[in-house]
Amino acid sequence: MTEIMPSGELRRRAAEFIAQRGQSNARAWPQVGKDIALVDEDGPAGSLLFACHTDESMSNPLGIVHGGVTASLVDTCMGVTCTAQCGGVPTPTITMTVNYARPVPLDADILVRTRTVRVGNTSGQMQAEVFLAGKPEEVLATAAGVYAIRR
Repeated sequence: MTEIMPSGELRRRAAEFIAQRGQSNARAWPQVGKDIALVDEDGPAGSLLFACHTDESMSNPLGIVHGGVTASLVDTCMGVTCTAQCGGVPTPTITMTVNYARPVPLDADILVRTRTVRVGNTSGQMQAEVFLAGKPEEVLATAAGVYAIRR
């Protein structure tokens, strides 16, 4: 089992991975460093904070952010966290659960806080919370994921 990294070191490693990934020609959404920004915050060990702005292209027929967009967002953020925790080698998703507590509004600044729960030899367990900027007490969605570690 790998020890959970202090947030400063984890953020440094995540920034390195994001910079490397930014040189790729991938067209997938979301792209970390473009659609999602790593926030400079001194959070608890094993945690990172990401920021994203929602827009009309993310809408579902109800006029809120589509649940699939929210799922992709938390999956990407938890994947980057696990990758940074595990030395920079991409960690594909094994399984993920998303719980939608409140609608995610359009044209809003949202934050995703990830947390490393456990990192073993073959998988890492992550959690995430989505909330509006300035309102961390009003959780919009939560997620838990398990990511494959390929060393």
